[in-house]
Amino acid sequence: MRVVWLCGPSGVGKSAAGFEIFARLGRAGVRAAYLDTDQISLVHPPPPDGTHHARARALAALWPVFEAAGAGWLVVSGYVDTADDVLPYGPALPAGVVRVRLRVGVADRVLHLATTPSGPRAIAGGPAGAHAHGEGGEVVWLCGARGAGVSTAGYEVFRRVLASGVRAAYVDLRQISFLGPGTGVDPAVAGQTLAALWSVHRSAGAECLVVAGPADDRDTLARYAAALPGTAVTVCRLDAGPAALAERLRLRALGQGPAIPGDDLAGRTPEEVRGWAGRAARQARDLRRAGVGDVHVDTDGLTPSRVAELVLQAAWRGSR
Repeated sequence: MRVVWLCGPSGVGKSAAGFEIFARLGRAGVRAAYLDTDQISLVHPPPPDGTHHARARALAALWPVFEAAGAGWLVVSGYVDTADDVLPYGPALPAGVVRVRLRVGVADRVLHLATTPSGPRAIAGGPAGAHAHGEGGEVVWLCGARGAGVSTAGYEVFRRVLASGVRAAYVDLRQISFLGPGTGVDPAVAGQTLAALWSVHRSAGAECLVVAGPADDRDTLARYAAALPGTAVTVCRLDAGPAALAERLRLRALGQGPAIPGDDLAGRTPEEVRGWAGRAARQARDLRRAGVGDVHVDTDGLTPSRVAELVLQAAWRGSR
């Protein structure tokens, strides 16, 4: 596997450029994966040896999953400031790292390397053996239709669990499951990446994992739960009416909310947003009819803080 790592100070555009490289590789038919190191190290309090060691362990657990799924390239966006920051990553990554500076033409250079038969060959980093899955602990899983506020409420739930004194981790499932071509979530791959990352966070002492992730039916959720043996998983479905979904999607298209890699709503036209809203309303209806989730919270008219409060009351054992 070849690894392309984009680094630089905050705000320089690492995530946007990294995801664009990943997307271009996919459009060229190259099997590639993408990770933002910020998204794989959300465990607090941080491990004693520091954030970079935690991220290195997470990368070491995740890249073999992508390689086993056929990825020959891994694009990574991540901040490193000094030579000492870089040291933990060497043993964690496969051989064959392509070092590039974030400048005009970098995406073209990587695309050329990946699609030229005489270019650098992918270097195997060893088989993706079974990870020592973290057992025990508790998972609070938030799901719902697009626009239901799953990621926003999920992060607020994570903050509140931390405030209670419990060591916790947070994962946005889509952010650890980018495997192209395409940017959708493959439950088979996502289940493996989630299990691998939870094992890392669990070994760092995390007692609770908050997951924000899509789940279209009970069978998909059952597969995810099976990937986390020995861990108590409670699924909370967030519900919202068509008007609320449409308004939230409209605001996201205008750039409100956190900027996240792969956000396909940003910059959409009003007509496109209406199409998204219609699909989201149908998705919410289908989830409701299927009774997905152990519990559910109606989010219409509620702030993310209030939604998080209700989720914790309904789904977290620590609040009982």
